[in-house]
Amino acid sequence: MRSKILYPLILAVLIILAIVGMQTDERSFLGSLFAAFLSVSVVIFIETELRPQISIVKEEKPHVQPDGRRFLRVIVENCALWWPLKLVMDRRPVYQAKARITFLTESNDPVFSEEREMIGRWSNTPEPSRPVSILHNHIGNPQIGFVWDISITRDAVDIGSGANEPLDIVMRSPGEAGCRGWHNRIIGNPSAPPEERFELPKGRYHALVTVNASGRSSKALFRIVCDVGIEDFRLEPIRLPRGL
Repeated sequence: MRSKILYPLILAVLIILAIVGMQTDERSFLGSLFAAFLSVSVVIFIETELRPQISIVKEEKPHVQPDGRRFLRVIVENCALWWPLKLVMDRRPVYQAKARITFLTESNDPVFSEEREMIGRWSNTPEPSRPVSILHNHIGNPQIGFVWDISITRDAVDIGSGANEPLDIVMRSPGEAGCRGWHNRIIGNPSAPPEERFELPKGRYHALVTVNASGRSSKALFRIVCDVGIEDFRLEPIRLPRGL
């Protein structure tokens, strides 16, 4: 309520000052007004350029594990400032960037229910598996096992100026026709509830990637090609339609 009264009051004062200034010395007033406008424009330009600028592109080559599992990922980058600005300053870092992935059909309808979104997993963060030592046989030889523990990983990362982070989208195992959304809630967790499982049968789908960082959202759309052999299993960038 106070702001609704304050803003008109400030505007009225500025109008009065402008009228008085024009009547007193028009040439000096216009010169001062131009200088003030130029200063404000430079400040706004610099502040705009220093804001984090998120780029989301597909990873050039799929990440393949020794066991043959193939991961399709995107690269989220906080673009560096352009030359010559980068010689004297850096773009602000992205703090606590979080990602969401929505799986869609080729016609951009939700594969699952509309409210179901996969919380993105940043590939370089620890997997939610805590090692424990157990005795697995009558001889008593210890073997390292793992227990699912979501507390040892995180869903948010910081991205510095010019730096990037890979983000998991889907994983496919050898011998499987389909793929699955890959995220922290299912890694090493056999008791994950159905709503945390994003199983995609053989076919083609869209993945809408949304990255929320520094109060702003960035989006990109990719096609998941999963109706081919695992060697050709891939992501394809596609144009983001308006309104998606």
